[in-house]
Amino acid sequence: MDIYNGPGYGIARIRIEDSDSNYNYIIWCTETKECAVIDPIDPITILNFIRDNELMVKYVINTHCHPDHISGNDPILKVSLTMISKALIHPLGEELIGTRYDFVNEGDIINLGNLEIKVIHTPGHCPEHISLILDNNVFVGDTVFLGGCGNTKHRGAVEDLYSSVSRIRELPDECRIFVGHDYAEANLKFALDLEPNNTDAKNKLAEIEKAVSQNTEVPPSTVGEEKSYNPFMRYDISEIAEEAKKRVPDLTSSDPGAVFKAIRELRNEWTS
Repeated sequence: MDIYNGPGYGIARIRIEDSDSNYNYIIWCTETKECAVIDPIDPITILNFIRDNELMVKYVINTHCHPDHISGNDPILKVSLTMISKALIHPLGEELIGTRYDFVNEGDIINLGNLEIKVIHTPGHCPEHISLILDNNVFVGDTVFLGGCGNTKHRGAVEDLYSSVSRIRELPDECRIFVGHDYAEANLKFALDLEPNNTDAKNKLAEIEKAVSQNTEVPPSTVGEEKSYNPFMRYDISEIAEEAKKRVPDLTSSDPGAVFKAIRELRNEWTS
């Protein structure tokens, strides 16, 4: 577990054992002790942290409604200290969730103690996907990963994903990105397969491999970092476009959306 602090808030990042390298998050207001849990699948670890730090669950927030992001909802809400606590989801996820919930949508503000969390709708991985902005941090679920982006295999649409990744790319360079899974090593190897001379990708992969060998965690990346080595944020770089054209015969232009789609198709088929 890693803890990150900011003005008036704390963030706990929890890597979940025996999962698909999932991360769960707890955000809390340091003054009121109200907290929100993001995409829980390990309620025991989460509830122990909440108890030990005397926090009160106000919300569970699901970035999307895939089973590995909502399975811990009910246990957390059932033992929370107040019956007003609920899950927050995008309306397009209504039929996929069974716990008590409310809707949030593009531009909504979630008030958590003295904190304001902004909701942006980032479909593509699936239609109901949202991302959450708190101060200079963005919780992106499965829209963006370190060195990569989400797939579109389960109710997704690549055109929407391109638009959503582009929105994340427009955030300030120093904005930290808190992702839903750790696929960094494979993602960076794919990035270097496309762009073998990218020094930033080489350095980041070396950092990741060292952390793996030492069983330690690397801090969240930033938007600026991702723009330097993540191919899904480099769709308008000429070297990336030309390499994609070589590998995808149907790609005949350097239109950014078309290049992004081609890179996503290549990643779907790629093996290290």
